[in-house]
Amino acid sequence: MEERKLNVAVVGGGLSTLVAFGGYAAVHNEIRKKTDTYSGASLGSLIVASLSTGKSVMEILNFLADNALLFSMPIVGKEIMRKKIRGFLGNVKFKNLPKECFVSVTPVSKYFPNVITQENSGEMTVSDIIVASCSVPWLYLPTVFSRGNQYYCKISWIFEGGLTLNPPLNPEAKNVTFSYENPSSLKENSWNKRARFPQNEKTDLLFNPYTEQFGMLGGSMSVVKAFAFGYRKMEQQKNDFLRKLEEI
Repeated sequence: MEERKLNVAVVGGGLSTLVAFGGYAAVHNEIRKKTDTYSGASLGSLIVASLSTGKSVMEILNFLADNALLFSMPIVGKEIMRKKIRGFLGNVKFKNLPKECFVSVTPVSKYFPNVITQENSGEMTVSDIIVASCSVPWLYLPTVFSRGNQYYCKISWIFEGGLTLNPPLNPEAKNVTFSYENPSSLKENSWNKRARFPQNEKTDLLFNPYTEQFGMLGGSMSVVKAFAFGYRKMEQQKNDFLRKLEEI
């Protein structure tokens, strides 16, 4: 029987996503060669797409720290993000990523998929898909995509990917999810909890530290602090985490 692939999933959540990324960074050397696919939502989609292209942990961290305030600008921050990502990853089509990625979005139209894959992404670029998954309703306007052919065209409004599947999982793989908990995500009626709880239950291995000190937005110092917090939390449980990784 063929062994299932390994999927690394990174949760979204603005600045708090760096806690999840810090946790991943602490086991990066042990897990990257075993990873077959990646999945992510919102800022997590930027992290996993960058990992797919071979970017190092420090390259990704520096990119996020350098651009944190620019990405936090209401409305215009989304277009800045699109240009910066193109400069960082190149104008690459999503279907051409070196390792397969799964990115969640929240479409209004039933004709547009909730999870973007290499198979259904068509000619969409990595930067366009990441920005669509990062379209936080109270910060950015929704993204508009048109899909169709010579006979029809469907227009879809796309919102934040974390509203639905945060992050998406690969149903054909062993899923290792890097996440976090904070007061907002633990509220019974929080959209964050509703989106993430089923994914936390379904994953094969979960990194999920609790933190009260990081919100959605922040500058470069906050990015580094959130990353360091997650890194330290993983270091405290690294041996146990890696043992469980071998057992799944």
